[in-house]
Amino acid sequence: RDGQTLASGSSDETIKLWNRETGTEIVTLQGHIDNVDSVSFSSDGQTLASGSSDETIKLWNLDLNLDSLMARSCDSVRNYLQHNPNVRESDKHLCDNLKK
Repeated sequence: RDGQTLASGSSDETIKLWNRETGTEIVTLQGHIDNVDSVSFSSDGQTLASGSSDETIKLWNLDLNLDSLMARSCDSVRNYLQHNPNVRESDKHLCDNLKK
């Protein structure tokens, strides 16, 4: 995608985006109902295509700003905040008071 983000498909029906440098998970995408067999980034890195054994192809908008991460999963946000070097130290605890 941007040289720093990797995507993986899994038998648990999810797609995970990973920080290549740190090996940490950025976000988990859910939507397939069977194994995710293939993933591919668009040339501009803004879209991810996934193919599944459920015989569907899905297109994912990869607008990975902080607001969209919060909407997807507080756990992913916590991980993002703790491991993203561009986040201010004072912001790394924004999700600490949210329910798990």
